[in-house]
Amino acid sequence: MNQTQPWPRCPEAAGFFDRQLRTFAAANPPIEAMAARFHNAAGVLLQNLIDHWILPETPGLPEELAALGLVETVLPEGDRLWKHPQARLPGVRFKRNLQAPRLALAVEDIPLFAEANGLTLTGCHGDPDSRYQCGHVALPHGELMPIARRGYGGFAPGTLSLAESQQLGHAREALHSRDRSGSALEVITRTQKLVESVIGDIGRDRAVEEFFAAERAYYMTRNRAARWQYEQQQRIGIGWANHDHHTYRCSRDSFRALMQLWQTLGFEMRERFYAGAEAGWGAQILEHPVSRIILFCDLDLAPEELDIDFSRVDLAQRDTLGTIGLWCALHGDSVGTAGLHHLEAEFDFAQEQTLLEAAGFGVMAPFTDLPMLKQAFTEAEIWPVAPERVEALRARGLITAGQAERFLAQGAAGSHLEILQRWEGFKGFNKTGVSAIIQATDARKTSQQD
Repeated sequence: MNQTQPWPRCPEAAGFFDRQLRTFAAANPPIEAMAARFHNAAGVLLQNLIDHWILPETPGLPEELAALGLVETVLPEGDRLWKHPQARLPGVRFKRNLQAPRLALAVEDIPLFAEANGLTLTGCHGDPDSRYQCGHVALPHGELMPIARRGYGGFAPGTLSLAESQQLGHAREALHSRDRSGSALEVITRTQKLVESVIGDIGRDRAVEEFFAAERAYYMTRNRAARWQYEQQQRIGIGWANHDHHTYRCSRDSFRALMQLWQTLGFEMRERFYAGAEAGWGAQILEHPVSRIILFCDLDLAPEELDIDFSRVDLAQRDTLGTIGLWCALHGDSVGTAGLHHLEAEFDFAQEQTLLEAAGFGVMAPFTDLPMLKQAFTEAEIWPVAPERVEALRARGLITAGQAERFLAQGAAGSHLEILQRWEGFKGFNKTGVSAIIQATDARKTSQQD
């Protein structure tokens, strides 16, 4: 179901969690030091990695959470979780007779996290590589719990038999080596069959985690800024645990098939962007109900198509190309050879910009700079363009001879890393800002005189 109302700002609920972390860090110097190290070395804010808190159930606290907009849900295994349904904020669990809070931090690999941060685990529940693992690190006043989720929303430690581990290995190999060649529709058709097979072997929710881990790995082979940032985050042991969303650019004739692929994986339509008649683009945002994966899928749109549900209808071919259509024509769709247009992760914006620029990666001017959201792209990775793609566009009159010459000689803008900071639990996006950056990154921008 597409969201029709703007996502709310939730300053009071966000303030509760900010105070919780400040109090916990002040009582536990190792956490305070970890927060400083993550920020200084990788631009990462500790609060963006918090999966949930386990708190002593003090009188009045459940009522306080309810007043802040959190809702209690009973999970299938019987665990009770308080969560804000419209905000990007941690969850809360209660435990009777608990003396001090427990901080559950999301990471990709618990042993790597412990080693990178010089931590001694007093225990770790769940089989390695299973759907849910939870480590335990004793603190002066409470406990740190690094957790690894892999397509699972509960809290029961996972098991993984030898046969299941072998199936998982086969699924990973198939996803990492999937055939991206051919037209977008051919790629999606093959990928649809592959995904259905993988779901049959390892389950839908685990398939989501493995699919997008493979997508990020492919993306990093084509983007130096992302590779560099990942290295910094691996040094603090978190991997891409701070990812915000994955962006796919799609040609018009394959968009409906791409939506079907995502729905096969269990994604739900979240909201559509109609950028306005002059902008020439639209986007469908999807969110997975179990995984933390959010997808931003964009395409060219004509002014007369702004009032249709373009995620569910076939779109006619046009005799012009917008920014997104041209990108796909030059490089291929994101689901194919091009890979992700960008991966967006959460940071302290100013610190991350400083770190990237010091490492030699340019950062474009922010395209969103609001009280609750700030976003910017790194300078584009320039990719070579296949001559046959350039010639096909020139022959159809979709680019000029001068533009064709420049694309062949210089290449064209490919992928970016996007840095983002959110405040007040805001989980939405800025349509006006996205329109501005789409126009600013049009491959023809530097050759409008041609």
